[in-house]
Amino acid sequence: MKWLLSLLCFSLLSISVYSQDKSKEQTLFGNGEVWHGGYGAGELKITQINDELALMIGGRGGWIINSIFSIGGAGYGLITNHKISDYYGKDSSAYLRICYGGVYLNYINNSDELVHFTISALIGAGSALYTQSWTELINHDWDYKKSWNREITPFFIFEPGVGVELNLTSFMRIELGASYRIVSGIDMTRTKNSDISGPSGNLAIKFGKF
Repeated sequence: MKWLLSLLCFSLLSISVYSQDKSKEQTLFGNGEVWHGGYGAGELKITQINDELALMIGGRGGWIINSIFSIGGAGYGLITNHKISDYYGKDSSAYLRICYGGVYLNYINNSDELVHFTISALIGAGSALYTQSWTELINHDWDYKKSWNREITPFFIFEPGVGVELNLTSFMRIELGASYRIVSGIDMTRTKNSDISGPSGNLAIKFGKF
């Protein structure tokens, strides 16, 4: 009987200690208390397209949950010229244009610390097309069907990334990161999936309630 009473006391004590430990546990949706925030960011990407140095600009934003996780959207466009020589034959050319966007997921580690890291993933779609040069387009010296939209193709994109974030103020942060575009579905005369897939270095300036 004594051993049964001892076992019962030990069990009650264990439950009490476990309850105390669980009360201190930090969870994303724990105890029904969820903190909400949000942000918007402008972003610059230095990358490689068609084995050439390329520059993309864009932005992202989202809803922040408990300063740990955010979900939102992002979109980017290629602003550098990438010439496709001899597109129609000798002395003919086209220029590759790219834009893409999608759902943007972001994990933030120790958001309140001055410097901390993030892990992200963009899942979405985009389009690639051949056009004339920007100068020809601006001067309207083109036929829409033959010049602007010489070829166009949609594609799927998955872009995981990591970053290091610095808290400048309570509402402003700067993030330096790296990501890798994984592209599939390209169907063009002179461009393959591998011509658009590749790494990039990213610089983002973020404003919001973190």
